[in-house]
Amino acid sequence: MQTIKIQTTQNIELEYELAGIGDRIIAYLVDASVYIAYFFTVSMLLGVARQFGNDVVVFFFLLLPIMFYQLLCEVFLNGQSLGKKVKNIRVISLNGNQPNLAQYLIRWMFRLVDLTMSSGVVAVLTVALSERAQRVGDMLAGTTVVRTKASTRFNETIYSEASLDYIPQFEVAGNLSEMDISLLREVINRYQSDPTGQAQVLQKAYIKTKSVLMVYEDYDPLYFLETVIKDFNMITGKAE
Repeated sequence: MQTIKIQTTQNIELEYELAGIGDRIIAYLVDASVYIAYFFTVSMLLGVARQFGNDVVVFFFLLLPIMFYQLLCEVFLNGQSLGKKVKNIRVISLNGNQPNLAQYLIRWMFRLVDLTMSSGVVAVLTVALSERAQRVGDMLAGTTVVRTKASTRFNETIYSEASLDYIPQFEVAGNLSEMDISLLREVINRYQSDPTGQAQVLQKAYIKTKSVLMVYEDYDPLYFLETVIKDFNMITGKAE
């Protein structure tokens, strides 16, 4: 299976399995079924079956949501549409960060070339032939699509454990960014799935995080990173 190694801005190397053409086609078909279901449902609700094309309201309620579906899903669902969620694949940036709005916009605009105007031929060819399984929109945006396992319950556990009476152990955790915390979750999720293979990555994340936060005491790496995330959640008001 084709993989890609990405060096994050925190100098932590993560390896991802690239999404194959089959995964991306199935995700596209799932999304297409969402378009169709939405179109017919809203058409009936608006009572426009006989006057399609004659009412501006039709365009607003029927076409605009479909046009912006992919963009809005990827922006607000961490690089996934409903189809991508079904196939456990998502868009990531080649610099290791979550794609920004500009990158999502570029991918979305070039769907016109990759998918609409070429009936998907351009997308299939470029994904199949490019080293990083990228369509044209990905190449220009600096993104690709990777497989991602269904998220573990770790994220939910971190939020629920940080109860209102929880006292943060590392107040400096509030100095981290959402992206830093997202990366730490990714590292821990991978470690929990493969403790032996991901031990070195966990250790590097531990050392880097201690350095950034200027924490000099020694801790168990997993305990330290989990605690930092809980502390961040409490300090930034994200605990339940």
